[in-house]
Amino acid sequence: MSESGNFLAANSESIISSSLTEHGIRCDSNLTANPVRAWTRKNPGRRFLSCRGRRVGRDYVKCDFFQWFDLEPPHGWQHLSLLEARDIINEQKEEISKLRNQVSKQPHQNSHVQISNDLVEQLNDKSEECEALKRAVLVLTERSSVLCNVLVASSVGFVVVLGGIIGFNFKV
Repeated sequence: MSESGNFLAANSESIISSSLTEHGIRCDSNLTANPVRAWTRKNPGRRFLSCRGRRVGRDYVKCDFFQWFDLEPPHGWQHLSLLEARDIINEQKEEISKLRNQVSKQPHQNSHVQISNDLVEQLNDKSEECEALKRAVLVLTERSSVLCNVLVASSVGFVVVLGGIIGFNFKV
């Protein structure tokens, strides 16, 4: 599963993971297809089902199974927020990598590595920020879905009320 697997109970991935394993969506090789999150410019944060292929010896034979899990791609403010969060996460991953390289290059003294407390603190802060951004992306995705459902329900309710008014006027 993704790096955000630590937060399964706090987001919708836990629901997705459990429902997928219960229903067992199968690929063309009759293996369980796993959910994957796309981070492309066109589909940031959009989930799809994919198969890594079936194992033959020590290798995998490509399956080419692909199916969107999220029916609609992100759009509007959600699309922009996901792209911005993706870019921030990527910048922070690069910064964390640089900090880890700096820490690993620290000189050895008496067979003990002297690690700068500032670098460790910066590394921890960036890791926490990265995880907080991942949670924020998941919350924004869920909010967008809820808002879309509310909009559809409101539209249906408006049509029903409007139909009732028109029907009442024809009877009078």
